[in-house]
Amino acid sequence: MGVAYKNFWSLNTDEAVVTGILKHGLKNDVGVYMPMDAQMKGIDLVALNVSNRKMVSIQVKGSRAYEPKLIELKRYGAGSCGWFFFPREVVEKASADFFIFLVYVIRENNKTGRRLIEPHTITIPTKKLQEFCKANKKLHGSNRYSFYFWVNPDTCKSFDIRDINYDLSDYLDSKGIDRLSSMLDN
Repeated sequence: MGVAYKNFWSLNTDEAVVTGILKHGLKNDVGVYMPMDAQMKGIDLVALNVSNRKMVSIQVKGSRAYEPKLIELKRYGAGSCGWFFFPREVVEKASADFFIFLVYVIRENNKTGRRLIEPHTITIPTKKLQEFCKANKKLHGSNRYSFYFWVNPDTCKSFDIRDINYDLSDYLDSKGIDRLSSMLDN
């Protein structure tokens, strides 16, 4: 009797975008891979330094692009928000080394008047995210965490505006990717 195969490869759009961002931000000897094991729950990508064999596992969470409200722009400045809502076990029992939150910021080009959607990442070690949740988050709905990550590309600032505000600027874009990269160095 033969082996039945099914398609368990499900690279989603957010994971593909994050892979491109990581390939641009990491050193040449680091590859980004998708686990082929369908049983690998909670790990979407793996970054591997082929020179020293160090690796980092990554959980990717993506948000859709949200049009910023006028009151939000007045309060938080330029940028927009990403919304993430998932069971607390996703954070508390995470097996990945890092979470990467993908926030799409809607911006207007002042010269052309065209609107653009820019992807921004918040790359945070899982242990640090767990600390932030314990200190700053309330549970919503049926035992879930709700994150509203505001990203202001003009000031290179990011923070959670849900529950108790806390700063995530040290994990925004290249700063967060640099932290991940340092885990892969010799």
